[in-house]
Amino acid sequence: MDRLLSTLVSRSMRRGLRGEPVWLAVAAGAWLWRRARQDTDKTLWSGRVRPGERLVITAIDPRLSGTAAPFEG
Repeated sequence: MDRLLSTLVSRSMRRGLRGEPVWLAVAAGAWLWRRARQDTDKTLWSGRVRPGERLVITAIDPRLSGTAAPFEG
């Protein structure tokens, strides 16, 4: 589905820039639809923690100016 939307965005953008304003609207709609379908929860790390090793997770609140609250578990 993403490949289809990507193709639709690029082709309709080309046609829209050539002077067909309806295709610009199609490109914008397809781009928004593609963006809304993207998964925002992505796995940042996947692995094993062996006995004796430690996993440190740091969460940064975007509302604060770069301060981090470490959690060690």
